[in-house]
Amino acid sequence: MTAITERYDQNATLYERWWAPVLAPAASRLLDRCEPRVAGLRQPARSLRVLDLGTGTGALAIEAAQRWPMIAVTAVDASAGMLDVACRRAGGSLPAAQASAIDWVLAEADSLPVSTASVDLVISSFVLQLVADREQVLRELHRVTRPGGQLAYVTWMAGRDGFTPAMEFDEAVYDLAIEEAEYEEEIRAGDVRSLRSAADELRRAGFRGVRTERERLDHLWDRDDYLAYKVGYDEIGLLDQLDDAMAEALESRARERLADLAAEAFRWRPPIVYATATRDSGAGRHARQAR
Repeated sequence: MTAITERYDQNATLYERWWAPVLAPAASRLLDRCEPRVAGLRQPARSLRVLDLGTGTGALAIEAAQRWPMIAVTAVDASAGMLDVACRRAGGSLPAAQASAIDWVLAEADSLPVSTASVDLVISSFVLQLVADREQVLRELHRVTRPGGQLAYVTWMAGRDGFTPAMEFDEAVYDLAIEEAEYEEEIRAGDVRSLRSAADELRRAGFRGVRTERERLDHLWDRDDYLAYKVGYDEIGLLDQLDDAMAEALESRARERLADLAAEAFRWRPPIVYATATRDSGAGRHARQAR
């Protein structure tokens, strides 16, 4: 188990409470981009097969099942804890028939238990920055995608500006001379460097018809909710190191620092990249060869 997987296993319920709602609007816009392709792929003889890579607590898979009743979803994640939360969430928010159309699968992104050329649409939301080797994962996604099928993902783009509330929380840590413990290094591909690098990675994996777009996630935190998010999720590893008195002191000092900020300072707008690509059907190539 990697350090990343262990962290998500331990904090899956907290992720669902604090972090999933921040990402949800951007993930929903990813499905908007898939609407034309889903309409074009619909076949009366069979359900469309959708793969949600890194499903987490299931937001993307569940919304896809709600939007497109004709699909069957394979929702994959490396964290059993996240899948447990996702399965419960689907059972509570979907009719039984739609919930049963989602198959929750525990697997690594670079070694999927999915047949070659069997998936009509691959979707992935804020996952490809976490994998160790993004190009290897993209090659695996190309393998499982049917000729003519589509891959669509959204993830972070490099170049985030400093977020003032986060910096003020860090200053509160320094104010109290708290020394943070060393953590095991997480091996990850990291944020996408540029639109061109995102496109090049997809093409090297074998995809064609590549489109990339830069947008910004836009989330306005409530001041109190932001502090609760920091101490209850984002900095939970740090808080777990402290005794009760020091944890209370840190929360109090951070609250004082955050109180000085204007409400608009809590608007977080990091850059994100949307990418779509198609597995070549081969039809055009065969036609050219015939000529």
